[in-house]
Formats: sequence, C-alpha cells, structure tokens
Amino acid sequence: MRIYLKNNGYGLSVKFPMTAFEMEDALDKLKQRESVVRFEISKYDNMELPMGICDKEFSADIYRLNLFAERLEKLEFMEMTAFKSLLVSNPESGFEDMLLMTYGLDSVMVYPCQSCYELGETVIENEMMPELESCSDEILELLDRDKIGSIFQERDGGKFIDGCYCVTSGYEPPDINIEIGRPEPCFFRLLVAPNSEKREQAHWVTMPFDEETHLYLSEMKCLEFQSALPGITKKSFNSEIKISILNQLAKSLSELSHNDFVKLKAVMETENINDVSDAAAALDRLSEYEFDQSVQDYNEFGRAYLSRNLPTNFDVSALNNMNLYDFSMKILAQTGGEVTSYGAISGRGHELYSALTVQPEQQLDEDFEEDIEEDFEMEMGGMNL
Repeated sequence: MRIYLKNNGYGLSVKFPMTAFEMEDALDKLKQRESVVRFEISKYDNMELPMGICDKEFSADIYRLNLFAERLEKLEFMEMTAFKSLLVSNPESGFEDMLLMTYGLDSVMVYPCQSCYELGETVIENEMMPELESCSDEILELLDRDKIGSIFQERDGGKFIDGCYCVTSGYEPPDINIEIGRPEPCFFRLLVAPNSEKREQAHWVTMPFDEETHLYLSEMKCLEFQSALPGITKKSFNSEIKISILNQLAKSLSELSHNDFVKLKAVMETENINDVSDAAAALDRLSEYEFDQSVQDYNEFGRAYLSRNLPTNFDVSALNNMNLYDFSMKILAQTGGEVTSYGAISGRGHELYSALTVQPEQQLDEDFEEDIEEDFEMEMGGMNL
C-alpha cells in the first residue's frame, strides 16, 4: 500500500511494507530521527479502502505502520472484506484501532450476496428470522425477498461490501498486546544457506562480521541481500573480494556520525554510485563535500543561498513565494552541486553557499566587450553628426 509520510513541510510518498533498512532510509529522506511518523493513506493507490480513511491524518511508529501494511497484504478476500466493513462501521477509528482490526476477523459474519434481494433469499433458505420458522414452503415461496432482506439488514446493521453482506455487530477487538521488535543495528544483511534448495536452513548474517564468519560465508550461498545504502545491491558483491570490501565498508560506516552517513548517501545519489569500491572511495573523500540536510528542493536551496549572500538587513520573507528553481540550477551547475533526496550536496571540493564571483579571465573578457561597444557607439555617434 502507498503511504504519504509528512514532517513539518517535508513529504515522502512510499510503498509499504518495507525492509528495516528501507524504513530507516525513508526517515532520513523525511529528515527526522524519531520513528513516530505522521501519514496519510494515499487515496489514489488504495481505492479499495473507504475514502473517509484516506482523508484522515494518522500518527504511528513506522515499524507498527509497516506491520499494518504486511497484515493487509496477507489478508484473503473474505478477511479483507470483513476488515473494510469494520472501517465503514467505525469511521472514527485511530491507527491502533485499525491495526487491531486486522486480527480476529473471523468474528465478522460475511455472506456472499450483493443486494437485499440476494440477502432475503439467503435468510429464507436458512430460516434466519424467527418469523420464518413456522412458515410452510408454499408461504416462503410467496415472500418478497427484497423486503425480507431489508428487514434483516435493518435488524443486523450489516453492510454490503464488495459483493458480500458483512455483520460487524459480533466483532470485539482482540485482547492482545502487539509488540514490535527493533532489528539488530547493522549496515548490510545477507540471508545465507548451504544452497538454494535448502532454504529452510537459511539465516541472516549481519555486517560487519569477524574473520571466522567470513570463512564460513565462503561455503554458503547468498539468497537475499539488504543494504543500508540504497545504491548497493546484491550485484555489488558477486566475488570474494567484493565481500571483503563490503565488510570493511560496514566497519567504516559504523564509525560515522548519522549526519555523515546521510551525507554519504547524498554523494552516492548525485554521483550515481552503485559499486562497493566506489562507495568506499566516496567515504574516504567525504570531507571534501558540504551538505545541508534541511534543504528539500531547488526553491528551498535558492532561498537558503540568497539568505546567506544578501545584505544582513535584507527582508528574506520577500523570497518566500518566489520561484527560484532556475536560479538554483544555475548556481549549483557552477559548483557541481545537486539537491538530492537527502538534502543539498556540493560538488567535490566546492562550498555549498559561497558567493559566486567573476573570475579574472571572465572579467577581462567582459571589460573588452564593453570597450568595443563604447567605441562602436562613439563611431556611430560621429556619423550621425
């Protein structure tokens, strides 16, 4: 399911469920460290859910939100129909209510019928109303199916959802305590097994690891790979040498501050790095870049740039509604910088917000052009006399 995450003016549209690394990366792009997020369920990508739910803003721990998406993804058709009927019957539900609703759905009665007429037929055939128990078959045949169905629905308070009739009156939220564990801190994870056919013996190995584990891995088959660096995928370590570099990279990453880790991801994005060796090289030269994680887009960079370079008494509020996209693109083009998913990053060896000045050679060329223009105007003026 697609979710729109929000954080004080920053927004991010992402698809759940995700891996733990993907959730951490989403928080970095959202520019927040705490795991509790504000969000809306995208109405355009979740059309099967009641629109009233998609119009509301919720707040939840991102790991609980991920569990919610996982549970919805695994619901069978009848379970999903029961879940939707609960949402319709309880429009004021909060997120924790909705999460609980994904459990105990077998207590919601679901009948496959699309109308009061079909519901009436079901009620009559199964004598589901006390008034019908003493009626003969001849009388039952004469009864108005649509009317019987309407009366039954009024008594039950049921809902027609997706070609089914759902009765939610018997549902009670299960008395359970949902606890979400946190993954072991690491930067890369490998799901390994003796070979592809023995997946039941597979288990996760985290990086960095020691030499003994390294020798052990040489005899194992890697089935899955997860990375805290989005550019690094399973293709990035298809040899023993690459695994060694990857493990060393994990050790180096463990020594970084979180801000520098996000800065590395910004460098890798702008330089399109998807190789382990290149990522390690980018880490070595990380100090040669300037990074501002607070910048979300090019307009925001333009405002930040001008606020630093205009006179101190300039009213920067005048820049708020100004379209500075083209201006920012030209400024960053001069220094090789870029606005990434994580913030603004300078070009290697450049400053992010330094004032651009005319170079001596460029100034000489401009002065020469001005002299030619002045001479030309004087000559033209003489001809006119």
